[in-house]
Amino acid sequence: MADRYTRRSAVMFKLEATYGTPDATFTAADAILLAGPPAFVIEPDNVARNLVTPWMGNSEELPATRRAKLNFSVEMVGSGAAGTPPAWGKLLRACGFAETIVAANRVEYALINSAFEGGTFRFFRDGVRYIARGSRGTAKLNLSAYQVPTIDFEFWGFDTQALSATVPAIDLSAFQTPQVVTTDNSGDILLGAGLTAGVIASGVSLASKGITYDIGNKLAHRKLLGGEKIAITDRAVSGQMTVELSDADEITWRSDINTASLTSLGFNHGTTAGKRIGVFAPRIQRTNPQAIDDDGNIMISTDLRALPGVTGAPELTIIAR
Repeated sequence: MADRYTRRSAVMFKLEATYGTPDATFTAADAILLAGPPAFVIEPDNVARNLVTPWMGNSEELPATRRAKLNFSVEMVGSGAAGTPPAWGKLLRACGFAETIVAANRVEYALINSAFEGGTFRFFRDGVRYIARGSRGTAKLNLSAYQVPTIDFEFWGFDTQALSATVPAIDLSAFQTPQVVTTDNSGDILLGAGLTAGVIASGVSLASKGITYDIGNKLAHRKLLGGEKIAITDRAVSGQMTVELSDADEITWRSDINTASLTSLGFNHGTTAGKRIGVFAPRIQRTNPQAIDDDGNIMISTDLRALPGVTGAPELTIIAR
């Protein structure tokens, strides 16, 4: 028997023009550059017959539906050209974000509350191709200090099929080389920042260990005859940051937290036009501040809750410019 290797894997993704209807025209450019090995599982929903017989033992289960769960990471960097969507933009669109393109300037991804897009995955694993349509997911943004910035995705898709196929030709040229999150490449977290024309500025600068966000989409596999779907039924955006504060600032910080005072929060990364990334949350609640030891120095670790605007404005916007 020939050996089969996990390294002979590839992921391809395409948004669906009609939800749940896979596009048959995949090309090499639909491939995703993975930042680490992907995880792919199929979960069947079998129905037991539960037959009654005068002897002990199982009765078989009958296959009903099944879903694929696909987890992977991509590097978070712009497309290389301002106003051109990054290669991972289509993945965010299937995680409940709307894409807005400002020609030759920037692309913005803002969370939405309805009309979610979906897509089809082709997952290749050394001789076998799996197809999962109607895929939707959730994401985690990792902009930790002195690390490569990444987006960790989890997708669910339904009607998974397995076919014999080799890994096709793939074109990963749309994925750019990222910059590590450093002082020179990123700068400080901005507390009380503003977002104007895609630029995050102003506010109080905080020396930090970087910032992370979890989009927190709640996914459900809705098993309807003639309308099977993966639904995004709710969302709770959370995050975490660890910052350096003076003694006076820590007292003020804890007072603000005790009174549930809200603020905005911004973070910029990248120094090259076309490769810059910004993450902006207009209404953030800080919770659970804890002092931690960082090489003998005191830092404050704080959990974050991103809130939508009072009229439903998006609680998080990602800018590529």
